[in-house]
Amino acid sequence: MLNHTLRTVAAAAALALIPAASASAAGKTETLRFFSKTDQITHTHADGTVVTDLSTPPVAGDRLDIYASDFAGDHKRHAKKATASEHVVCLFTAASPEPDCTSHVALGGSLLVFHGDPAVVIGGAGKYLGATGRVVSNKTVGDSNDSDVVAKITLRASKSVR
Repeated sequence: MLNHTLRTVAAAAALALIPAASASAAGKTETLRFFSKTDQITHTHADGTVVTDLSTPPVAGDRLDIYASDFAGDHKRHAKKATASEHVVCLFTAASPEPDCTSHVALGGSLLVFHGDPAVVIGGAGKYLGATGRVVSNKTVGDSNDSDVVAKITLRASKSVR
């Protein structure tokens, strides 16, 4: 269960790997392909106790924090250096077997925020203010928590915020 959850969450978070060149065409829809490499996972119970055995399934009230690096390309062929950094927060509730996850992705001095499964853009800052998009493919790499993700993002025409 935890591996499936982590894979889903990692893919949602990794949506933000957007090459800088794509931001120049406001309103244009871009197809993004990237490899999301999980750096660290922290599973915390509602009482604040950190779970050391990640095979322990989460229960209602638990929180999952996932930190990852995103590389342009896929797991077989990708950039040598990460293009984006991400932090995903998932909360587990009694109301649903799947967690409620929100991802914050820092990229080139800007920020993208994603939510849900399938993941959709719910906010952004800098050049991603007003962007929309969604995951169209999420393929887990072997038995890892890493993923190859394909997403579509539409950039909004520039507008000054005062």
